[in-house]
Amino acid sequence: MVGHTVEFLSDEWVQTISITGIGMLFFLYIGSRLSTPNRLKLAKALAIFMIAITVFGHYFQAMNGNWLVTEELPLHLCGISNLICCVILFVPRKQLLFEFLFYCGIIGGLQALLTPLINNYNGESYVYFQFFFRHGAIIALPLYLRFLMGMRLQKFSWLRSFLILNVLLVIIMPLNFALGSNYMYLAQPPGVNHVLVMGEWPYYILYLEFFIAALFYGCYFVFKHIEPSTHTHS
Repeated sequence: MVGHTVEFLSDEWVQTISITGIGMLFFLYIGSRLSTPNRLKLAKALAIFMIAITVFGHYFQAMNGNWLVTEELPLHLCGISNLICCVILFVPRKQLLFEFLFYCGIIGGLQALLTPLINNYNGESYVYFQFFFRHGAIIALPLYLRFLMGMRLQKFSWLRSFLILNVLLVIIMPLNFALGSNYMYLAQPPGVNHVLVMGEWPYYILYLEFFIAALFYGCYFVFKHIEPSTHTHS
């Protein structure tokens, strides 16, 4: 596997994060200027585009001979969040998906953008674009749903999402051993320096459990008090 690490605060990091951040803010700003029906249309357009780049991304890696079952299944936290972004606007029961996406998408997306590690990267512009677009989108869409489409974080939603995440860990960990993969970095630490990863396996997982629970609750505490936008435009 060829990987590309974007060093924190390097010129490349500043440039890519600036462009990604501007894109996220532009999406939220455009949505804030729309009527409620058009906000839904814009969100669905983003979801459809995410479906398209996800499908094409798998095709692109397969055509280049880089698609591996140990790397390309959507079993990382950000991959799961990406799948939720693709389907959440087209299913009738959204609340549980929204809450899981809100915590995991925002927290997972932010840590991925702070310490970018692009797998299977040989200099292709598409792979580079896909990484930053997808991670920006899994942050922007739950914020859009919360503040522009009125979805709310229910009491104990942070704990519910944390428990669901742990159910996924119980499923993915033995799968990693069976496949020789490292989904959710449960088999070994990520290949980048990360402030939340301390120690060797399995101790860093225990530390991560504590930090993730604290981040989920912190996210809930901050965002539960901010009222969504009720102002719409014709």
